[in-house]
Amino acid sequence: MSLRTQNLIFTIINLFLAGVLVYIIAQPGKRAKEIEVKIATVRDAGSLPFWVAEEKGFFKEVGIKYKPNEVDKLLDEFDNTVSGALYASFGLDFTYMLMKTGGDMKLVRLLYYSKGKGDGIVVKDTTIKSLADLKGKRIGYYQNTRHNVILDAVLPSLLPKDTTDTSETKVEFVGLSLDELDVSLDTRRVDALYLTEPYLSYFKNREGYRVLAEDVVFKGDIVDGSGITSAVNVSLRKEAIKRIRKALKMAIDYIEQHPDEAKKIMAKHVGMSLPVPAFVMATDVSEVKKFAEEIKNRKLLPIEKLNLDNLTSEK
Repeated sequence: MSLRTQNLIFTIINLFLAGVLVYIIAQPGKRAKEIEVKIATVRDAGSLPFWVAEEKGFFKEVGIKYKPNEVDKLLDEFDNTVSGALYASFGLDFTYMLMKTGGDMKLVRLLYYSKGKGDGIVVKDTTIKSLADLKGKRIGYYQNTRHNVILDAVLPSLLPKDTTDTSETKVEFVGLSLDELDVSLDTRRVDALYLTEPYLSYFKNREGYRVLAEDVVFKGDIVDGSGITSAVNVSLRKEAIKRIRKALKMAIDYIEQHPDEAKKIMAKHVGMSLPVPAFVMATDVSEVKKFAEEIKNRKLLPIEKLNLDNLTSEK
C-alpha cells in the first residue's frame, strides 16, 4: 500500500472519528422535540413559578410549547385540569380545591404549592377599633379563594352575640378581584379586608391602612397557591408532565436564588409589589395534609373525609 493511500485512509478515519466526537458532545445539549400543551394560569401570586419559567425561558428549554391563557378568577380551570382538557393550571387556591372536591382529591396531582404565615383583617376607618366593631359591616375577601366560607364558620364566634340577627347586625362578605382589593377601602365598598399572605404584608406596609387583628382564622403556616395537574395527565402524558415539572423546579430554584428579580416579575403580573412567598415542589406533601386536616377538624369547610394520598402519585 502506497504512503499516499495510507495517508488518505488515516485522513478518512480521523474525519469519521471527529464527526462521531462532535455528535457525542452535541447530544447532551440537543433540544428535545417540542410538546404542545394546554395550560391556564390565575392572576395570583401563586402563579409566580409559571411566570418565572415563562420569562426565563425554562419551558422552552425543556421543550414545552403553549399558548398563554391567563384568567383573573377561577372558572372552569380546576375541572378542566382534572378531566385532562388542560395539562396543568397554576395559581389555584388550595382551600378552593378542598371546597370544590369536598376533600376528595384523588384525581388531583400537586406540582408545587406556596405557603405563608397567618392571616389578618385590615381596615382604614378609624372608628373600627376591634373585631366587635365589624358587626353589621362589609368584609372584602379575595374572590379566587373560598375564604368567605371559612369566615362564615369562624367570625360569628368572635363577634358579640346578638339575640336579633338582623341585616343591621349581620356581617356581609364581598368577593373582590385583585385590582379591587387596592381601592375597596378607599371607595367604602367594604369596611374591612380579610387577607392572607402575601397580600396581608402588602397592606401592612401601606400608609393609612391598619391591621385590626392578626391570626384571625389561622396561626402558623397556610398553604395558599398551587400548581396542579391530574391523574389523567400523569398517566397518559408522562413526558409532557415530566418536562413541566422540570421547568417549574428550575423556576422555584431561580426564585430562591434571585428573590428581588422574582419580585419584579410578580409585580408585572399582579400590579402590586408583594413579598415573595415560599414555594415548594410537591414531593413531600406532609405540610399540605396537615393544613387540610386542620380545616377539616375545625369544620372551616364542609369536609367529611379527606383523600389526599394520591397528590404525588404517578398513576
